[in-house]
Amino acid sequence: MKTRVPAFLAVGALSLSLAACGGDQSAEPEETTEAATEEENGGGGVMSLLADLASTTESVDNYTLDMAIGMTDPELGETNMDFTYEVMSDPQAAQVTIVMPEIGEMMLDLEELSGESSGMTAEELGTSIVIVPAEGEALVSNHNGNFEADTAWVRGASGMDSMPTTEDMFDASQLSDVAGAISEIETVEEAGTEEISGVETTRVDGTFTQEEIDALPEGQAGALNDLIGGSIEGAMETSIWISGDGFPMRIDFSDDVTDLSMVFSALGETSFEMPSEEQITDI
Repeated sequence: MKTRVPAFLAVGALSLSLAACGGDQSAEPEETTEAATEEENGGGGVMSLLADLASTTESVDNYTLDMAIGMTDPELGETNMDFTYEVMSDPQAAQVTIVMPEIGEMMLDLEELSGESSGMTAEELGTSIVIVPAEGEALVSNHNGNFEADTAWVRGASGMDSMPTTEDMFDASQLSDVAGAISEIETVEEAGTEEISGVETTRVDGTFTQEEIDALPEGQAGALNDLIGGSIEGAMETSIWISGDGFPMRIDFSDDVTDLSMVFSALGETSFEMPSEEQITDI
């Protein structure tokens, strides 16, 4: 079995503008007939649903994206990561919450070996929170006491060189390219309707191979390879839940190496409080 590591994880889990992820909100979709679905979507059926995916994502600049990633490594076993990626447009900033259960368990084991306890749970130890403003340096949460500071946030922490640039953080082109790539999948079928984040959607299932990815335009192929880690073997299954206005509210990918789920919410309504200077320590 081949191990794949998505590019945004390999550079510190924050280099892809889509990065972020959270719990899987899957549910069995209601069954609908193909004729009923086509009538509901103006008679266009599957291809009508897929046609506008790229254009509907081009200008998105305010959203919450939950991403859940599970990877299988022949040597390391199962690895799971959950992200919540909140992007607001005024002021321009992104807050990324990363939960890595295995890291938390490892840190808890080290505490037991050392005889010292932080009093935190494995989930708390395995959680990182970062704010990336449009201007200025990234801020790292000090909620787990990793830094010698009396404030809730620190600035200038080592490792921040791997953070995405402002252009990457607020350019939705990769999301558009991923959506565009999915719209080119030939083996697709409607699989019912479902409510995602309070929005009624139509689910479309499909499969694709590495050969089909390689045949896509360069931008679309590159974005999809970055997201799934590239060089898939066999077939990759995908499901996409599309709203009535053509936005992909949820996208799932799955094969024998990677399971990835992306769920959007709070479109145009995402907001979080930026720390004041009194809450930040420069280190």
